[in-house]
Amino acid sequence: MPVDGRELIKAISIIANERNVKVTMKQTTKGAMVCAASAFAAGILLGPVGLAIGGTAGGLMAYKMTNGTFRPLADVLLNDLNDDQQERLVRHVKNALAEFAISDLAMLLPLLMNNANIQQAVLKTVTSFVSNELRCQIID
Repeated sequence: MPVDGRELIKAISIIANERNVKVTMKQTTKGAMVCAASAFAAGILLGPVGLAIGGTAGGLMAYKMTNGTFRPLADVLLNDLNDDQQERLVRHVKNALAEFAISDLAMLLPLLMNNANIQQAVLKTVTSFVSNELRCQIID
């Protein structure tokens, strides 16, 4: 029985949940810029005390702006990928697993769930795919 792409993505999602891998849509950069700009502006106006005040205020603003924008990788894989992206991801994962000589789903799922080397190879491939294709940052 050949590997079903949807089942493979569900298995990858389980592993991503177990490892608590999260993604963000470039919100980290925006938050850092807000924090830095706030610290800079307050530092210019108030000197060293302004740096502390501005950094704190900027950090709180960045928190408010980015709160809720970090999502589990599993959620992104299951809900945000269109059919073409799912097919490309499955192809990338199958290529990554080619060295393990796994040809069907009955062999793949138990190995994927229990073998740390295979999990690492799959997660590396998936995080690379998500970073390059979806332009997300990975937080693990």
